[in-house]
Amino acid sequence: MNTSLLIKNGILVTENETYPADILIEDERIDAIGQNLTAPAEAEIIDASGCYVLPGVIDPHVHIQLDTGVFRTADDWETGTATAALGGVTTVIDFATQFPHQTASEGIAARHREVLGLETTDLDQLASSPPQTPHPPYIDYALHLMLTVLPDEDEELDAWMQDVRAAGVSAIKIYTTYRPNYYQNDAELLRSMRAAARADRVVMVHAENDAIVSEATQRLVAQSKTDLSYHGKARPGFAEIEAAHRVIFLADHARAELYIVHNSMGGTVELIEKARQRGQRVWSETCPQYLLMNETRYEGDDAWRYIMQPPLRDPYQPAHLWQMLASGAVQSLGTDHCDYTQAQKLGLRPLRDASIQSALSTLSPLARDVIIARFGLFDGRPRTQMETSHYLNLPLEQIQQAENSAFAQIPGLAEQMMALITDLQRLDSSVSPSQLPFTQTPGGLPGLQTALPLMITYGVMPGHIDWPDLVRLMSANPARIFRLDHRKGALRPGLDADIVIYDPQGTDVITDSEQATIGGFTPYKGMEVIGRVRDTIVRGQPIVRDGELIGPRGWGRYAPSRV
Repeated sequence: MNTSLLIKNGILVTENETYPADILIEDERIDAIGQNLTAPAEAEIIDASGCYVLPGVIDPHVHIQLDTGVFRTADDWETGTATAALGGVTTVIDFATQFPHQTASEGIAARHREVLGLETTDLDQLASSPPQTPHPPYIDYALHLMLTVLPDEDEELDAWMQDVRAAGVSAIKIYTTYRPNYYQNDAELLRSMRAAARADRVVMVHAENDAIVSEATQRLVAQSKTDLSYHGKARPGFAEIEAAHRVIFLADHARAELYIVHNSMGGTVELIEKARQRGQRVWSETCPQYLLMNETRYEGDDAWRYIMQPPLRDPYQPAHLWQMLASGAVQSLGTDHCDYTQAQKLGLRPLRDASIQSALSTLSPLARDVIIARFGLFDGRPRTQMETSHYLNLPLEQIQQAENSAFAQIPGLAEQMMALITDLQRLDSSVSPSQLPFTQTPGGLPGLQTALPLMITYGVMPGHIDWPDLVRLMSANPARIFRLDHRKGALRPGLDADIVIYDPQGTDVITDSEQATIGGFTPYKGMEVIGRVRDTIVRGQPIVRDGELIGPRGWGRYAPSRV
């Protein structure tokens, strides 16, 4: 790569002001900012005339290659970060899950294996070793830790928190819902918060009252009201507000720094703002979906596009959230990006086919797992043998042997699997209505590629927020809150040269076909946006140029938080 870049003639945007200036980049860092800078002889010059030059977006709430224990997205880190780069995102903060059989450190190491192929928490090794996966990231990533089952003794929990700190992870995430996978009762919430506070870690909380959500869902199921139009009614807004009120109180008692994710109710933000006015360390995050859409989306044939938790709310809530955002009561914007395939969302799983079930039942457990993963029988995404090896964490030779054994045992199986792949690739959701009730539809939607254009179009251009507000919400504050501001989140000499060049000229309509996700759909289909992400630069390396992904694949590295 060129070690020198000079971005000229752009309008720089910081969290405080906008002004014309040039940026000189040397060896992955911003070297100088000023007017009429002189380029070194070997420098590549990028003309940003008529464009805004912003710090790269830091998305603090992302689920790439997600495994919930119930559902698993079909994307990988190459796809997920390509999607992000096309949207001007230069750093994603994803989640390492501490599954019940793991310690915190083991959960973090396992997540690094998925991203880079390096099962370690050693920061030097993560920084210096090349990726070992078939689909490495284009952009940088950081991690939060999702806690599930806590150790019995506080001393061991404290040791976990020190491991989290040493691994460069700034936050834990806990849940007041999703029983039994992630749910914590009040005593467990308090234990987690106290341990995090002792280690100076941020506590992220998904706040919905589990009892209220469970009762509402069970009542609807008993009345056979399970089509997707009832999804919002199963998770009422006051369940979020009650849970937020409770965790704010518990965090105050524990003296923990609190970050409540995906606020979908204006009332939740109001509670957070009142706590902040009392001096409590608590942060509000909302997402574009809650600002731009409401629950009427569940009334249409495309309701599957909008199934998420928390759900879209009543038509008053977006206006209330914009009001809170404009007042400064919301500190951070995340996407909660989640890339399920249309086949997963619609419930079109080949595994339900009786003939396929019969054929698979004759195979060994290993061969069955290989065929299911290899040909996307569960999630609609076929994989190469190498991808299957990484997906199942098995040697490539073992994958090849199991596949050959299955084909030899069942004549015609290979042809049957290829026909299934063709059918899934021709899937037309407009003529394939959802086959799942809301209780079984995977929750989550893609947003990395569209968040910045949407916030500029519907936030900055109408005057809800200004350009510096945008940078504060999408770059500076996420960097500060999650301890990345020593490297990222601002245009300042010495920091990583993570930069997005946004061209405000022209308009476009968001379509499914232009999405780089595995799912190939967007909840924002048909919405008009002003301008486009022209260039995305990560640590001085152009990843997107003139709206096109140019790589290099595997440039992304782990960005540990400061201690």
